[in-house]
Amino acid sequence: MPPRLQMTLLRLWHAWLAGGFLVAWLTADEDTYAMHQFSGYAVLAALALRLMVAMVAPAASPWRLPRPKLPRPKPRGNAKGRNPLLAWCAAALLISITLAAALGALADGLSWLEHPHEALANLALWVICAHVGLVVFLFGGKRLLARYLPWLGFKEKLS
Repeated sequence: MPPRLQMTLLRLWHAWLAGGFLVAWLTADEDTYAMHQFSGYAVLAALALRLMVAMVAPAASPWRLPRPKLPRPKPRGNAKGRNPLLAWCAAALLISITLAAALGALADGLSWLEHPHEALANLALWVICAHVGLVVFLFGGKRLLARYLPWLGFKEKLS
C-alpha cells in the first residue's frame, strides 16, 4: 500500500478515535446515555481495528504500534528524525483510552466499574491534552518560541 494512502487512512482512523472519544466524554450524563454508549463502543472498535492492523503491518508502516525508546543524545546541528516523546505519548494515549473504553464496556454489566471508568476517561483527557500540546509545540511551537525568545529578553534560541 502506498505510504500516502496509509497516512490518509491513519488520519481517518485518528479522526474516528478522537471524535468517538470526544462525543463519549461530552455525553457522559444520564440524558444522553445511548449516545455515550454508542460512541464508547465506536472507540473500542477503532482501537480493536488498530490492534488487528498493527499485527500484520510491515515494520516501516505508520500503522505499527508505537515502540517508545529512551532518547539517545544527538549531536547538535540538523539531526533529523522523530522525537521519542511522540512514541511515549502515543503509547500512553492508546493505553489510557483502551483502559477507559474497556472499563466502560464492562461497566454495562458491572455497575461498580462506573467510577473507575470515569476516572480513567478523565485521565485519558489529560493525556490527550498533553498529546495535543506536544504536537503543537513540536510542529510549529518551537519556531514561534524561538522567534519570540529574544523579544522576551532571552538571548539563546532553541535548537
